[in-house]
Amino acid sequence: MSLSNCVVCSNPFAELDTPIKCDSCSGAFHTKCTGLSSTEIKCLSLKNRSLKYFCSTCEQGLKELPELKLLIKKLLVEVEGLKNCPLQRPNNEVCNEFIINEINERNRRAANLICYNVIESDSNQSDDRIAHDREHINNFLATIAESTNSVPVPIKVIRIGRYQSNKPRPLIITFGSVSDAFNIMKNKTKLLSRYPMISLSSDRTQYQRDHMKKLREELASRISKGEIDLTIKFIRGVPTIIQKSIINNVQNPIKNF
Repeated sequence: MSLSNCVVCSNPFAELDTPIKCDSCSGAFHTKCTGLSSTEIKCLSLKNRSLKYFCSTCEQGLKELPELKLLIKKLLVEVEGLKNCPLQRPNNEVCNEFIINEINERNRRAANLICYNVIESDSNQSDDRIAHDREHINNFLATIAESTNSVPVPIKVIRIGRYQSNKPRPLIITFGSVSDAFNIMKNKTKLLSRYPMISLSSDRTQYQRDHMKKLREELASRISKGEIDLTIKFIRGVPTIIQKSIINNVQNPIKNF
């Protein structure tokens, strides 16, 4: 096929057409054949863009990722509480690109979990250290075998951060699908009841970490000013400060007769 033809429809490009190129295979596509929104196409046309476009052939696992609209809604709710967020800048193109990049980054991390406080091997051989970490993670995951039919096997287990002799580095655990990571988090209580020193969390983006830090600071400030019965709870995937009594009422509703 000629490079002047669209990969999807095989039709040639008109003189005034601006093809969208895949950043992986370099295939050229009509804008209407990409399925992208007008906002996404504008972001891809920016000179110093950080947004990448991958065609359907190059993009793997997207069927298991959260829907774009749902993620945008969650992100916009979070953005309201972050004063220094790029969304408050007047340039709408920058705002739109920030949203899309954040969504892409969350999708990229969706099949990852981060495990803390796993003792590191003192071996000088990298293969031994990797085997040590894999064995520990497999043992941790085996504790949920009774509550799930099969235990997911991680694709990758790697240490992150600079080595410190007195503190083990976190482990990023990458699974084959988002559902595998979700099932592990769903059975997190059982996992940690046997290994109370271990901590497990989702692989959050820098924006999500900053947002959570800001919420914790706000929570501490409100408690210091006399407010009581407050906690941080995820509501529809968005961390929010609410009263503990609200959670209890939802879990144990009072029936009026």
